[in-house]
Amino acid sequence: MSQNYSPINLPPTDFEHDRLAQSAQRYLDNPVLMNQLCDRVYERLHAELKLQKERIGNSNSGRQ
Repeated sequence: MSQNYSPINLPPTDFEHDRLAQSAQRYLDNPVLMNQLCDRVYERLHAELKLQKERIGNSNSGRQ
């Protein structure tokens, strides 16, 4: 997996990595949390697709 770091976004520390790994494991071990996470990801993706469709529609409406 390729990761790009700018001077502002430094690579995660071992502590941050461990906390993220623990959180991920908590979600993987709990079906209720996993369903909530999946629902939230779906909502965000759906909203983003809707915005993209609106942008594409608006950019094409002025062309002839």
